[in-house]
Amino acid sequence: MKQKFLAVLWCVLGTCLHSKAALVAHYRFDEATGATAANDELAGTAGAVGSGVTTGVAGISGNAYSFAGSSASQDGIVDMGNASFFSAITTSGEFTFSVWVNTTDTTGNRNTVIFAGDNTTSNVYADLGVAAGQAGYLGSASARNRPVGADISQQTGIYSSPTVDPVNDGNWHLLVMTVSISSEIMSLYVDGVLANTQIMTTSALPNFNNFEIGRLGRSSPVDPYQGLVDDIQIYDQALTASEVDFLYANPGVAIPEPRIVALLGLGMSLSIRRKRG
Repeated sequence: MKQKFLAVLWCVLGTCLHSKAALVAHYRFDEATGATAANDELAGTAGAVGSGVTTGVAGISGNAYSFAGSSASQDGIVDMGNASFFSAITTSGEFTFSVWVNTTDTTGNRNTVIFAGDNTTSNVYADLGVAAGQAGYLGSASARNRPVGADISQQTGIYSSPTVDPVNDGNWHLLVMTVSISSEIMSLYVDGVLANTQIMTTSALPNFNNFEIGRLGRSSPVDPYQGLVDDIQIYDQALTASEVDFLYANPGVAIPEPRIVALLGLGMSLSIRRKRG
């Protein structure tokens, strides 16, 4: 009886309360071969798919996109421009970037998967990617939050090495970075494991006017990414370790909205009380 009750409750709540308060953008990359636009599931800003990006390849969840990484040209990226979700993360002072990657690249520098920042200058952005060929960090994940005025340590950012193994091994890996201005902490996770953190000396977010997948989209773009990318999720909160673990265990699934979780708990409690009564 309890299982039936919860199944019905989940169905009802999943239909009526599917607003996902903290999720502000979700690019599944499930489009078919030849797609020219990457759609945001939440109806936010769509991304223009460059002619050098291959869509419709097998992903960790549904389809994925393949990036050649041969140059940092516009043809090789997905470009959302001044994405609609920027206002949400600027207001909250927090964000989480989550993305599945699959690469065997061993060349280049910090090959950028996610770029969010100012495309009119050189060093004002947040980025998440793979340090495929960077000496001392070969194949590790990397993350940076570089607001105006950041010192050298914050400009350098953090790496997942040596806490976890390199991610350029031809397997799917979940990369997650979280930033919280109030706590002054940036965190980097790989496959649900906290790999590194940084106390930010300049606790601020970058200026945002450009969101791109596949390169460091600053004023002079560099560091193209080579490999597969799937299921990009953006939150206006710094997710907890347990929430990041949920994303790793459930590829393609967003964090359940708190209201749904709370009401499910209430439903279970009511069901148990009725059974006892």
